[in-house]
Amino acid sequence: MGIASLVLSIVSLVLGFVPIVWLIAIIPAIVGLILGIISLVKKKQKGQSIAGIVISVITIILLIFTFVNLFKTIGDLGETFKDSFSSSEEIILNNDFLDEKDNNEKLKENVAVEGLGITASGDFAFKITNNNSEPVYIDTVNVVFKDAEGNFALKENGFVSYFAIPANTEVVNYVWGYGQDFSQYANYEFEVQMSDFKSDENMLCDNFEITSNDTGKQIAVEIKNNNDQAVRSMDIVVAYYQGDKIVGCETGDAYEETSAGGTAYANVDYPKDSKYQDVAFDKYEVYFLGADTDY
Repeated sequence: MGIASLVLSIVSLVLGFVPIVWLIAIIPAIVGLILGIISLVKKKQKGQSIAGIVISVITIILLIFTFVNLFKTIGDLGETFKDSFSSSEEIILNNDFLDEKDNNEKLKENVAVEGLGITASGDFAFKITNNNSEPVYIDTVNVVFKDAEGNFALKENGFVSYFAIPANTEVVNYVWGYGQDFSQYANYEFEVQMSDFKSDENMLCDNFEITSNDTGKQIAVEIKNNNDQAVRSMDIVVAYYQGDKIVGCETGDAYEETSAGGTAYANVDYPKDSKYQDVAFDKYEVYFLGADTDY
């Protein structure tokens, strides 16, 4: 058995250095170790048994060390691949972000804002026109008020934030006038803040059919969703006019799930002045500000 142990240990050691087949070297190494121990216990062929045991142990240690290093190398390669993939994904996202930002700057050049005046309640109303051939997505429109000498006095953002404007369409927004007196400012400028990403998947503004009716108490608005997907909320603004002068702006919404082809409903209050008295108007316009597909 001592000779067999020595032979098997040598064979296992040699196989341990052979690519591909090195894993099977563990078998003759273990068998050689067992035979060597048995032979040593029986006190037969002591020299060959000890040599077989030593070589088998060395071979097993080398194989375990190689096996552990192999798994570590595979793990490191996996982490490297993961980091590389993450970096590539980040680069792609950053490039998409930069491309979108550049595109937004171009779209912004064709977005015009016009002041409409101060309503009876003191709100400062303005009209935003999208002269692009595609929708635009706007985070907000800021109004920078200045005095007669052109000095900065006040900056306020539009009452409705994050909204969409379809191609070649206009909407009305306003700065809330509660506690303000916008008439004291002789000049003003507009700052349009475009959304960093067009949220086509989360916000829709095309393919909606708007009809409205003056009930004598409110403006009743129907919004038909002609898209092929459901939406969960819609926003509108109703601008009220007396002749050519804007006298009120009121927001409305339909926070209900509206299926594809379905209709949502919203009731918008009549305008009131700063003392909460009814304001006369002879016409109104309903402006659609977009629909969210998610809450």
